[in-house]
Amino acid sequence: MPSILVHRALDAFAASRKIINGMFEGIPADQFCLQPLPGMNHALWTMGHLATVDQYFLKRLAGRPETRFDEFRQLFFMKSKPLPNLSDYPPLADVRAYFDAARMELLEWLRSLDDEQLGKPLPEPFDKFQPNLTMLFGHLTWHEGFHAGQLSVIRKSLGVTPMFG
Repeated sequence: MPSILVHRALDAFAASRKIINGMFEGIPADQFCLQPLPGMNHALWTMGHLATVDQYFLKRLAGRPETRFDEFRQLFFMKSKPLPNLSDYPPLADVRAYFDAARMELLEWLRSLDDEQLGKPLPEPFDKFQPNLTMLFGHLTWHEGFHAGQLSVIRKSLGVTPMFG
């Protein structure tokens, strides 16, 4: 049975994913590459980025075999730049499937951990990022919220009703 720490992390992931999914749902499919400001992250890049980050930690920390990380790394991982056209990317449905699958796999890994594993110091270079998995999982929910803020700007530029207020 998962510990209270695992339950809290699962609750945080569920809350952040509910918000980010709501943000994506309000954006028309043909506007997923809209950049209200030059160089700004767009919705498709954000979706692929969040999935690729989940996959990165699964690959590097959980030792899970990569699914599509290497395929999507150049398009969506750190230091990649959002490209302006939908045709520059795989179909939205493929990126969405990757997004959903990556999080399901991350949650499966989280459910397999105990408190001792969650509190163990992270190896280099991850120890410079967060001290342990508990903090890393907290950071990942914040990271998703950070990108939800960017999606909020996209939604506003499209005249989509705000999710909050």
